[in-house]
Amino acid sequence: MLSYSEAVIALLVIAGLAVLGTAVLKLSEPVPQQEQQAQASATNATSLQNTPENFQQFVAAETSDKCATPQGYTDEQWREHMGHHPDNYAECLQ
Repeated sequence: MLSYSEAVIALLVIAGLAVLGTAVLKLSEPVPQQEQQAQASATNATSLQNTPENFQQFVAAETSDKCATPQGYTDEQWREHMGHHPDNYAECLQ
């Protein structure tokens, strides 16, 4: 016969498996159209993607005032970006 603690553990394991199974099933569901569009617009905040191949294009696209928020960024996003490159934007982060 199962002890009380063994029964509790067994129930917790079964509940955990049920939660895991539900999560796996949710992953296989198709994403609704509106969510797909929202994800695409968030991913494509700018039309120019920074890659090693187009780095010079990226540098040329910077405005003359490198501290100014460029098109395609919010002020908060641009400050966060500059924070990742403090050696390039030290005067902007003061």
